[in-house]
Amino acid sequence: MTGCRTHTRRSPAAPDVIMYRLEDEMMYVPLDYDWKKALSQARRAFESLAKVDDGRITFSMEVISDGRRRSIGISPSAWRSIASRLTRYEVINIVVRPEVVHPDVDVAPPVYSLASSALEEKRSLSSSSLKLHSPASSTGSGSQSVCKFGLKGMLQAFRKE
Repeated sequence: MTGCRTHTRRSPAAPDVIMYRLEDEMMYVPLDYDWKKALSQARRAFESLAKVDDGRITFSMEVISDGRRRSIGISPSAWRSIASRLTRYEVINIVVRPEVVHPDVDVAPPVYSLASSALEEKRSLSSSSLKLHSPASSTGSGSQSVCKFGLKGMLQAFRKE
């Protein structure tokens, strides 16, 4: 049975500094065992996190499992336990989850009248004409004929076919 492992080397002293990584940037920060204070450290280290809601910021670590490198998330409730087992200068990845936009509950969707929109569409179609271009005549003159049909004429032509 294979398990997960992080670094096998432990520093003799309790860790006082860890490294946060956000995308391609890295920053050493003091280790804090409290989740909220750890988030504050992340915000101070990376300005782009200043206005990000707490719920969108997550921590993770890279581990080797089944011979493959994987990222394992760290929940807020597990942070104290995980933080107490970190090695000095260990890397903690910061992941910012996408913002979930909830539609405004107070705003109702627009209401459309089917009768009025159908009448408007009929007016629009009947007032416009359709131009059909036929290929050059068989005589090779290169002229094109243009046919104009109203909506009624088009429907009648399709019914005949």
